[in-house]
Amino acid sequence: MKKIYAALLASAVITAGISTATYASPLKSYEPGKVAIDAGITLPSSIEGDNYKMSKSDSTYLGATVGLGSNTALNYRWDNFKADEGKTRTQQLNLMYKLLPNLSAYAGYLNADTSTDHMGGHNNNSGQIGLQAQFELPLLFTVWGNVGYGDKNKSYEIGVSKPILNNVELNLSYYDHKFQEALGDDGDMKARGVNMGVTVKF
Repeated sequence: MKKIYAALLASAVITAGISTATYASPLKSYEPGKVAIDAGITLPSSIEGDNYKMSKSDSTYLGATVGLGSNTALNYRWDNFKADEGKTRTQQLNLMYKLLPNLSAYAGYLNADTSTDHMGGHNNNSGQIGLQAQFELPLLFTVWGNVGYGDKNKSYEIGVSKPILNNVELNLSYYDHKFQEALGDDGDMKARGVNMGVTVKF
C-alpha cells in the first residue's frame, strides 16, 4: 500500500503544471473540528509576463483548512505575489474530499486580481479541480504536492513539512503559477518562488 501512495505522489509531481491551488502542510484528518492554519512568506519571487520580467520582492500567504466530516474539508487561501512593478493577489475556496488516506481531490473557485504600474491588469475568476497528495517519512518529514486545473490559471506546488511541536510544523515548498489573461490581451502573469512558513493544527 505504501508503494501505491508513493506512486500517487510521484504522479502528482510529474503531472504538475496544470493547477492553481496552493497549500502548506496538508490537514491529515477531515474529522469535524480538525483545523490547520497556515502562514508564511515567499522568498523574493519571480513575477513575469509573456514578454517582460519584473523585479523580485518578498510576498506573503495565509490559509486555513477545516474538517467537515465524511471525508470532506473546506480550504481557504490568500496569496500576495509581489514585485516592484506590480502584484497579483489571489483568493481561493475549495471543497476537498479524501479519496485515500494520503490522497484528496478538490474543486473550488479562485479569484486573481493583477495590477501593474505600466501595463494595467485584470481581475479574473476561475473554477478549478485538482489533487493533493502526501507521503510521510517516519521520524523525518512529510512530502506533499498539489496539481489540478483551472480555466484561467495553472500551477503546481511541491513541499516538505517538519513537525517541531505536537501541533506545529515548519514548511518549505516551491511553487509555479500561471494566471491566464491577467493583463488582458497583453498576456499572462507568471509567479514562481520558494515558500517558507508554519502550520498550526488543532
